[in-house]
Amino acid sequence: MSVTLLLIASAPASSQGLGNEMAIEGRILISGLTSLDGSATVTVTYSGDTAGYVREATFDMFDDSGDQWMGVEEVRSFLEAVCSQMLGKIVWGFSVDSTTNFSEKSNAYVLDHTSGLVDSEFSATDPISFTLSFEGSGSMSSREVEAGEGLYEALSVSVAAATGYRHDGWCTIDLRVSAFVVGSFSSPHLEEGDMSAIRTPMGDIMWYSFSGDANALDPISDKVTYRVFSIMDNQQIAFVALLICLLLILRTPSRDFDKFEKLHPKKFRKYAKPLIVVWVSAIALAAVCVVLYVLPFLFAFSSPNTYIFAGYLYVVLPLAVIAEHFFSKIMYGRAALNIPDESSIEIKQAMLEPEAKEGEWLCKSCYMPIEETLDIFQCSCGATMHVKCAERAQTCPMCGAVLFPQLTRSIECKACGESFLYSGNEDGYSIQCTKCGAFQEQVVPGKNYLIVDEDPHNAFTMIRALGKTDRQAMCLTTQFPGKVRSDFDMESVEIKWFSDSTTDIDNVNPKDLDGDPMEIVSTFLMTTKGAGVMIEGVDTLIEFNGFEKVLNFIKKINDLASTHRSTIILSVDKKKLTESQFKAISEQFDETHDFQ
Repeated sequence: MSVTLLLIASAPASSQGLGNEMAIEGRILISGLTSLDGSATVTVTYSGDTAGYVREATFDMFDDSGDQWMGVEEVRSFLEAVCSQMLGKIVWGFSVDSTTNFSEKSNAYVLDHTSGLVDSEFSATDPISFTLSFEGSGSMSSREVEAGEGLYEALSVSVAAATGYRHDGWCTIDLRVSAFVVGSFSSPHLEEGDMSAIRTPMGDIMWYSFSGDANALDPISDKVTYRVFSIMDNQQIAFVALLICLLLILRTPSRDFDKFEKLHPKKFRKYAKPLIVVWVSAIALAAVCVVLYVLPFLFAFSSPNTYIFAGYLYVVLPLAVIAEHFFSKIMYGRAALNIPDESSIEIKQAMLEPEAKEGEWLCKSCYMPIEETLDIFQCSCGATMHVKCAERAQTCPMCGAVLFPQLTRSIECKACGESFLYSGNEDGYSIQCTKCGAFQEQVVPGKNYLIVDEDPHNAFTMIRALGKTDRQAMCLTTQFPGKVRSDFDMESVEIKWFSDSTTDIDNVNPKDLDGDPMEIVSTFLMTTKGAGVMIEGVDTLIEFNGFEKVLNFIKKINDLASTHRSTIILSVDKKKLTESQFKAISEQFDETHDFQ
């Protein structure tokens, strides 16, 4: 065991508050597995009248020249005498067996470790202080340890034996004891001093302070108990129990949220959110458990002897785990009552076909009048339709005949295996089975796509397809969000509008790509798993910012998407770009779908 003590001795005082005192400040380090081993450094200071008494006694014993002047060698003799008297003294459970050998130290060392002694006169009144170090060892056995008396008695007796003067009077003691041992210091019995501590898996760090009268007839009664091994106060066992408790408490919110999320119908799962109050309670309980372990004197304000044994945690920790379990279960149980029912079906009244007025043609698909200036498509059964309605329907709503057999293709759904018709001109990412609704191509997480077309229709349907899955989707567009949402059925897609005309929350300033656009996209990609972001209006962004800034913006968001296994879908019209610009942009993407 090694102990380091800092001692400051002051002259005896007749009354408190006059500065006539002996002050001891110590730093003690205790370690060892089979014995208590220590090392220490100590500084002692005497002040007021006490300093005068000590100086007078020191001159009487060590002023060999008789010139009423204390030289370095005379002070060295004084320190050697004090150190030799320290041998065999008991301090915090160990016996001092070696001290600083001042005979081997330089004059500069003596000057650095003393004050008010070297080159001082007999009549000087300034404080006296000296610093010394010692080492010791003790048996590894359970016993009571004197918190302040052992150190005070060792120093007072050693100085008295060296000079003939013993300080009995006002004394202050400040100690820091670092005990890194298998055993533990606990069960404080404090009547005059105060103690605090930090408990760690390696041992305890304790602070002890005392201020009051001290003398041989009325010793300082403060004590603590050293136990070689006690399951009630073993810091290592308690630390393992604490780690298990923290693991169980902090995993409870995520475990219960997983169950809560699975209670949602699949199409509603992405809207399930963790309950903040459950996370707060878990963190609060975990913090309380840590504090109770680390600060055993937490409630010493009520009584100096109030001590939280590590064994108390064996009761508190399971209670904390149980409390968090039931609190989380109750809160998520209440939240589960508000989960939407997947079986709820909205029933709409069938549309009644309006009657056509005299000389008017009605579209059999949308039931709207067909204006004379518009092209009319007529099925072989006689049904009339808008050309666009016919192209959208592909089959006649009256007889079911294929309307454009020369253009229509039949495809087998990759999900359900049923065959259905499509125009043959659509991108695979926008082809949706008319039977089960599955898209025929999936947007791969971690890949970035460039959609080349005069109209961003295919890019919109691609991000819509991504949004129909469990992945989060966002669209940044130069078109009005309401129109985009309506035209492409993008209710599940978050839409941001490149516009600086208003301060609406969904508006993004297109003139500062490193500002709003970069912040919005990066935050979205970093906070959602496997997300997708579609951007259109590159020509507008180039007009506002220049091509180089737009290209750098594309590089940054593509790198960010790849890092987080997300997807960037960029729509461009290459007719609005130079050949070199289009080439530079296309090189940034994993796949290019060119419809121009």
